[in-house]
Amino acid sequence: MRLATGPRAVAALAVTALAALGIGAPGATALPQSVKSLDVRWANAQPATSPFGYGTLTIGGTYTCTAPAGTTVPVHFTGFQIIPLALPSGSGTLPCGPAVVDAPWELTSYPNPEVHHGYTSLLVTFDGVDLPAEEFTA
Repeated sequence: MRLATGPRAVAALAVTALAALGIGAPGATALPQSVKSLDVRWANAQPATSPFGYGTLTIGGTYTCTAPAGTTVPVHFTGFQIIPLALPSGSGTLPCGPAVVDAPWELTSYPNPEVHHGYTSLLVTFDGVDLPAEEFTA
């Protein structure tokens, strides 16, 4: 048995070894296992009715989550409304799957007696990552 030791044989052996270890060859690009993104596009307030009512803040937009089907991604938000001060918050999960690309979503806050129409700043956490604050008129 003759062992090939030329430059081509060494390169072929290196690529085969890297492939067996699951490591791509230099310059090779791998497709991402999953993509996750969230875009908040709107906010809508359903004001509390005085004196004993509770209102809600609903936010929504589009998201992408191509993680395996049957998995979910957590979302949490806190709204900040002024005059009067209100801090509505909500949380939930969004389903993932290979076809979940630019899918619509919405999430409603827990009932809050101070929710009102007007300027609302949103702090959103998506899959454990804090997104930049966004402002809406709800």
